[in-house]
Order: sequence, then C-alpha cells, then structure tokens
Amino acid sequence: MRRITIVGAGRVGETTAQILAEKDLCREIALLDVREDVPQGVALDICQTAPFFGFDCSLTGSNDPQIMRGSELLIVTAGLPGKPGMSRSDVLEANVRVIDEVVDQAKRYAPDAMMLLVTNPVETLTYRAFQRSGWPRERVFGQAGILDASRMAAFIAHETGFSSRDITTMVLGGHGDTMVPVSRYCTVNGVPISHFLLPRAHQGHQ
Repeated sequence: MRRITIVGAGRVGETTAQILAEKDLCREIALLDVREDVPQGVALDICQTAPFFGFDCSLTGSNDPQIMRGSELLIVTAGLPGKPGMSRSDVLEANVRVIDEVVDQAKRYAPDAMMLLVTNPVETLTYRAFQRSGWPRERVFGQAGILDASRMAAFIAHETGFSSRDITTMVLGGHGDTMVPVSRYCTVNGVPISHFLLPRAHQGHQ
C-alpha cells in the first residue's frame, strides 16, 4: 500500500506502526491522535529506528484528521481503555462516540479507504462503523479472533515448553468472555493438543 493511517497513537497504535514500518508494508504511515504532540513524538521515535531495522517507510503524526487523506487503509485503535474489573462492554458507550467521530472523518477525508477496527468491544463497534459509514461490508472489518488464537497458542507454549511457531489453535465467538477455545482443533505440529496436556486432576496424582 502507499499510505496507511493509524487512528490512536497509544500502545496498540504505536506497536502497529512499528511492525508495519519494519515489514515495509506501505510507503507512508500516518498517526492520528487527539492528544497534542503525542502522534508526532511516536512517529519520530519510530522513524529513528529505521537505520537499525533497515526500512524506508516514512512516518508522520498529527492531531488533524486531514492526515487521513490518500489513505488506502485506516486502522482504528483509538478509544477508552478498560480498567481493572471492567468488561469490554463497559466501555461501549464512550467508544461508540469515538468511532462515530472517526467514521465521519474517514468519510470526509478518506472515502475510498478500507477500515480495520481494533477498538473494544470490537465486534459491536465494527458493525457500528459499517452502519454509519454506509461503505460495502468488505471495506469495514474487525480484528479479534486471531488475537485470541495467538494468546491461546502462547499459553499452550508456556505450559508445554513447545515452540509457539509449531502450535495451531482455534477459537470461536466474540472477542470477550464468551469466546470458546476449540481444543479438538488445536495441534502441535499436527498432533492433537490432548496428547500433551493432561487434566489438572490427573496431574496431581503423578
């Protein structure tokens, strides 16, 4: 891609920008955030890693939504983060307002872009963005299940000592407390995970 805009320059937004830059997945990355000087500082920090990681992608930061212009992809990480004891649905009302504003800006400045939602609760807000934008469904999508599958693989690697690169996992459902890990489809190099993980009760008798 030529240009990707990341809306929200917090931890997720910064990490996303760093990975995109290192992999040279686009020519330009724009960081947009309402906090003054924050996206500019993040962009500068990442730019200064270019000689070390060997990438040519340029990065800019701004508090002006016009920075979206020319973007082929908008990655939305902005929103109120959850606090201890809060569920993802607890931040829904505040984050609906954030997403509505982002979508309205996108329609004005990047009407031909695709939009990837990361803000929680991601499924609900993805549908909200789809409805408010009026864009085709293939242009508005959310990131959720792959994150949970990755987390599950990391936990299995920790418990078994196997490399996470050899672990395949599957989860179903919404990104939250109701998501279900489907252990029967989880493998280590093609071998079912049940061959390596014993129930806690059995472990106690060994």
